[in-house]
Amino acid sequence: MVLNTSSSKMLGAILMGLLALAGCGSQMSSGSDPSSESLSASAPASAADSAATSLQKSGKNVSESTTSTSSLIESASAVPRKIIYNATVTLIAESFATTQRELITLVKSNGGYVAETNVDGTPGTPRKGTWKVRIPASRFETFLGAVSKLGELQSTETDSQDVTAEFYDLQARISNKQVEEKRLIQHLQRSTAKLSDILQVERELSRVRGEIEEMQGRLRLLANMTSLSTVTVSLQEVKGYVPPKPTGFGSEVGRTLEASLDGMKQVGKALVLVFVGIFPWVIAFVIVGVPVWLVLKRFANKP
Repeated sequence: MVLNTSSSKMLGAILMGLLALAGCGSQMSSGSDPSSESLSASAPASAADSAATSLQKSGKNVSESTTSTSSLIESASAVPRKIIYNATVTLIAESFATTQRELITLVKSNGGYVAETNVDGTPGTPRKGTWKVRIPASRFETFLGAVSKLGELQSTETDSQDVTAEFYDLQARISNKQVEEKRLIQHLQRSTAKLSDILQVERELSRVRGEIEEMQGRLRLLANMTSLSTVTVSLQEVKGYVPPKPTGFGSEVGRTLEASLDGMKQVGKALVLVFVGIFPWVIAFVIVGVPVWLVLKRFANKP
């Protein structure tokens, strides 16, 4: 009985200890809940703040990007365009000399000059000529309208070439090459290296200067071609030419008949010239050929 009583006391003590431990664990878990709740509550708040900050930054970046793009567009539109204009005008007129004088006067009055002249024809025959003139680009359209009225306009051809990108690209490349040239010169002046290294720098400097001169030549050519347009004027003299009036079918028939008769005259002249050219040969053949033929015939008839 004594053993049973002591055993029950020990079992009760163990149970009391377990109950005490369980109570402490529940207090610790209940005490930790508020901190976890505060952490879980603060996490969404910080996430929301970060999202708002991100949206503000992205909006600021978009605004800055838009401003930068619009400023680039404005600067590009402010750059003067470089365009090469060319034209070819073909005219016919009655008086070659008068029309030529009027053309030269018109070129000078528009601030241009005659670059090339080519005139064909002999006295007494219709003449024709071609003039290559350079006109300021700002006067190109005005000059074309005026030159077309110097005679009867047969044809007009115009073309243009936009060289804006090439022009400003050359300017930028020249600037970069000039910076490179300056660095090479400074390096050459400060260099205390071997002679072989100095010679290598000088070769590189010579190459860079050659590239600069080549690009500057191309830039000058583009500047000249864009500032002055080129107009080629061809003039054909027609004797008896009358500036055309608003024509009907009858006048068109008359002009066609006149052109046909003129063509027949030209063919007749050509035939006469051909006959005159071969006539001496015919006479020579008769004088030399007929006696030779008679001699050969006499020998052929002998038995």
